[in-house]
Amino acid sequence: MRLKRARSPLFYRTVYDQQALDDCFHDLIHTRMNDQDKIEVGCLIQYFMILKTHGLIDLPIDITKHRQGEGPDFTICSGDVGLFGVEMTKVTTQDYQVWLKRRMNYRPIRDMNEFMHHRPEERVASLAGLRVLRKNYKIENYYASVPEMSACDLVLEEDGDTAMNEDALMAKVQAEIGRLRNQRYRYISMLSGSVLYYAINTPEAQVLYAPEIRPLWLKPARQMLATPPTGSWH
Repeated sequence: MRLKRARSPLFYRTVYDQQALDDCFHDLIHTRMNDQDKIEVGCLIQYFMILKTHGLIDLPIDITKHRQGEGPDFTICSGDVGLFGVEMTKVTTQDYQVWLKRRMNYRPIRDMNEFMHHRPEERVASLAGLRVLRKNYKIENYYASVPEMSACDLVLEEDGDTAMNEDALMAKVQAEIGRLRNQRYRYISMLSGSVLYYAINTPEAQVLYAPEIRPLWLKPARQMLATPPTGSWH
């Protein structure tokens, strides 16, 4: 019987300093991959930029982007922690109708006003709990694919278009995840716009904000063609 040969990861890079991290993100963005992988890369970059800004990640690190179905979305190797996984998943507004029907015992929704009965924070917290519950069943697959992994983190991405109260959302998501009987991720965090709800399931939980300065490689290409006389970006 012919053994199935393991495929190489989509991307691998060792990052030693801030410039190397920027170069890594630039190359990740321009690596050929499918739309799902591109979304996960975008989430990782935003997540790492916020962690780096707030001093929550130390260099050097190794960054690996795995293929779909061959482990968590990413593995990170750090001198302090060792090898750990980072899995990305969406908490989408498209799921809201499914969640609301579940709350209403799947009664058909014929009036859009029924969508307004729940605070956005409650809706996002409920969906976050559901996503974590579903991801709990997949974590064994991640460890089977990468047995040397010491831990795995989960990052939720909330793509809602409603401004929310950060403190209220953090409290509701913490309560929702706290109700789960089994939870094996080291850190569960959530990105919502420019805000990171970090380590929701731990005493280290905190609300972090994205840096306001955009790195040069993330600026639109037409802005990079010419530098204004003042040497500053507009």
